[in-house]
Amino acid sequence: MNAKPFQIWCVSDGRAGIERQTLAVAQAINEWVPVTIKTLRLTPRPPQVYLPPQLWPAPMAALAEEQRGQLVAPWPDVWIGNGRRAIPYSLRAKGWSGGKTLVVQLQDPRMDPARFDLVVSPRHDELTGRNVIETLGAPVWFSDDQIASAKAQFPDVTAITARKVLVVLGGPSKRHRFSLTRAHDIIAALTLLLAQSNHVLITTSRRTPEPVEALFRAFAADNHLSFFATEDQDGPNPYLAWLSQADCALVTEDSTNMMTDAAFFGLPLYLMKLEGGDARFDRLHAQFIEAGAARWFQGHLDTWHYAPVRDALEVGRVIAGHLTNAEL
Repeated sequence: MNAKPFQIWCVSDGRAGIERQTLAVAQAINEWVPVTIKTLRLTPRPPQVYLPPQLWPAPMAALAEEQRGQLVAPWPDVWIGNGRRAIPYSLRAKGWSGGKTLVVQLQDPRMDPARFDLVVSPRHDELTGRNVIETLGAPVWFSDDQIASAKAQFPDVTAITARKVLVVLGGPSKRHRFSLTRAHDIIAALTLLLAQSNHVLITTSRRTPEPVEALFRAFAADNHLSFFATEDQDGPNPYLAWLSQADCALVTEDSTNMMTDAAFFGLPLYLMKLEGGDARFDRLHAQFIEAGAARWFQGHLDTWHYAPVRDALEVGRVIAGHLTNAEL
């Protein structure tokens, strides 16, 4: 066993959902072996960013001096990269470290996965390889300490005696659109749930359009519901406290992360339709439904049970095994 904690670098372009996946894997490794975690946010500049990641001739030249200065020895025991703009650096991390660093890339890199030590990819990407670890959704991890701290910070959630319905709203993407028309449809359905003595907790994401956010904020205020969008407007973020104490979750169909957050706690997960979609997300939804975690929201709520989806723990076990050369 390592005398000191293993060093982990979590490398991304800093986008919240992308960075969060790297941190989740690092925290899951910590469930098996002690680690220290460093977050690196690399924001390479044009023109190399317009090339496929494997064809960048000089990735270091694309970074500002301050970011270049972070990519120096001592190199980490584990490099966890995520996002396409992290890939040119992930491809070189092994060489930079003289072979010391275990290089883990999250999501389908759209190249031979053998170019990395391990690739962690959601099943709906249909990536295969000897070094590929498949997950149902995104790698998500919340430690017991994080959950306990969140509950202690928001004791009012515990005091709610009605069924707690968590509503998580995403936003437009390359595949989906979130119109005001669809927002009004969702609010109409939530109004019916309120009439059945449910308490609704509503949170938005960074992608939620401002008009949609404003509509739900007003709906929450008019009905004395819990609402969170930003810390500037609404105070500390209650998302984890809500997740850990909700009785079920209604989640828009556009986010793997948001779906997996709810499934991490084994919440009955209802998917809410937006406009748009594609075959890849169709596979994602079908796999969550086949796993017993999700159903499409049809306006009413049922209760069912399934094993919480905690694939990140298995990912952490595999990586910890590589670090210790032991079966865990």
